[in-house]
Amino acid sequence: MNEEKIQALFIIINDPDKLGDVLQVLLDCEIRGATIMETQGMAKVLSDRIPIFFGLRGLLEDEHEINKTIFALSKHPEKIDQAITKLSEMFHSFEEACTGMMFVVPVVKAIGLGQKFPQNIIE
Repeated sequence: MNEEKIQALFIIINDPDKLGDVLQVLLDCEIRGATIMETQGMAKVLSDRIPIFFGLRGLLEDEHEINKTIFALSKHPEKIDQAITKLSEMFHSFEEACTGMMFVVPVVKAIGLGQKFPQNIIE
């Protein structure tokens, strides 16, 4: 059995205004079909809902209400590596607090990866 080495790249960005730039990097690296979700960090949720953590609010003033989490699958590890390099440069390796993070997870099985739109939908 020929097992493909599929990887999932996850990118969490704190500044939603940078979403277009991130998607452009993925396109430049030939990574298509990303999924984008609106997410919240744990500290934000805790500071809003649990009284003991209300003190965190002052520390989170610069944090956006909603983060963007982008994930994409690829059968080409070299494209994932290229995207990581470009995104690391763009975000200065996420060294600044509350800018985001990214990570890669191996995918054991994927159904529907690489499916094309029917021609009549695109036209």
